[in-house]
Amino acid sequence: MTRREALKLGTGLAAGTAFGPFVSTPARAQTFNWQRFRGTELFLILTRHPWVDEMVTHIPEFESLSGMKVKYEMLPEIQGRQKLTVELTAGTGGVDAFHSAMHVEKRRFWKAGWYQPLNQFLEDKTLTAPDFDWNDFVPGAKQAATQPDGSISAIPTMVDFFALFYRKDLFQQRGLKPPQTLAEMEDIAEKLNKPPDMYGILSRGLKNANAVSLACILYAMGGKYQTADGKSALNTPEWVKAMDYYASLLRRFSPPGVVNFNWYECSSAFMQGNVAMYFDGANFANQFEDKEKSKIAGKVGYAVLPGGPGGRVVPTFTNAMAVTAHSKHKEAAYLFIQWTTSKPNALRELLAGVGVGRASTWNLPEVKAKPRMPADWYTTYAESLKIARPGLPEIADVTQYRDIIGVAIQKAIEGAKADSLMPTAHKEFQEMLDKTEK
Repeated sequence: MTRREALKLGTGLAAGTAFGPFVSTPARAQTFNWQRFRGTELFLILTRHPWVDEMVTHIPEFESLSGMKVKYEMLPEIQGRQKLTVELTAGTGGVDAFHSAMHVEKRRFWKAGWYQPLNQFLEDKTLTAPDFDWNDFVPGAKQAATQPDGSISAIPTMVDFFALFYRKDLFQQRGLKPPQTLAEMEDIAEKLNKPPDMYGILSRGLKNANAVSLACILYAMGGKYQTADGKSALNTPEWVKAMDYYASLLRRFSPPGVVNFNWYECSSAFMQGNVAMYFDGANFANQFEDKEKSKIAGKVGYAVLPGGPGGRVVPTFTNAMAVTAHSKHKEAAYLFIQWTTSKPNALRELLAGVGVGRASTWNLPEVKAKPRMPADWYTTYAESLKIARPGLPEIADVTQYRDIIGVAIQKAIEGAKADSLMPTAHKEFQEMLDKTEK
């Protein structure tokens, strides 16, 4: 497949895209006022993420465009989420906007009243630039940002998904192909596992962080989080199989101390050239191709996750920029998050190797001419979104769910059997649902 053909697949993301009230016209473009809130100072809380890393480099451009000043604090994911929760609970209005993990915070923040609904802002021609085009975001991204009552809580920045990264040089040396099934992945991991110089496979082992990685195996095994009536579904054979498979994979073929690995540690080990396969968020891959940081730049292959008895399903996770409901500068903050998610900035992100939630961006001439990532990254992105499913249960307390199952995963990696762990996890998850999902 040629690079041009690979990028052409990206146009499939545009399926379902409609043209709505925010499509640009020359007359409207000339009248939009970016200087409306000149002199306003905004404060953001951001968590470290490839999209955020790229976005903040362009903030001086927004300050020049708008006449506003933007200050921010950027923290690691867990610490950043904790601080954001403290600030929003206090309700002082000191935080104007934040980068929200909708797969974690969507229902909880909505129920707490922390999101400023953006519907009216999007419909206001004096607040929304004529070329913004809300309908350009892929359907899954818009769905992730929209609450059960129809309120839009944030503007999507990207739709991430889990993919398989593999050392294509090692695969070629052994005559191996990317695994299509879980059984094949385990077999390849065993073949390439030569510690301490090379480990067969790696994924997250740290409590809470490991819950999202387990979804890759859970879906392939045919498991689900809740029954049709909203009850816990953790007491099923599929869950036991998924837990045992995942734990066994990491226990036998991953570096020592994997129970304490978040994506930072996983990515670092992979970039050092000590791991043959690694599955995690596709948007972390841009660092693998950075020759100044990665020893494996140019040696990484990208593939859709392997399937199992439950089929081939890819977990997805949507991030978005949100305005806080307590902000004293709601409209000014909206102007900022609108700018960060604009078409020009989406193009910048994609050229930097960060997947975006806008459909049109994937087929722009600039992307075709200057692809930041290898062709198989683009094809994997396009193909994965066709078989995507939300990677976590859409409930109010996703963090507590992640802690519950995360503890079980760690114990399983350390040697405990899943059938002895799942009854407790199932009971704790159901008790949580009884308290939080009323």
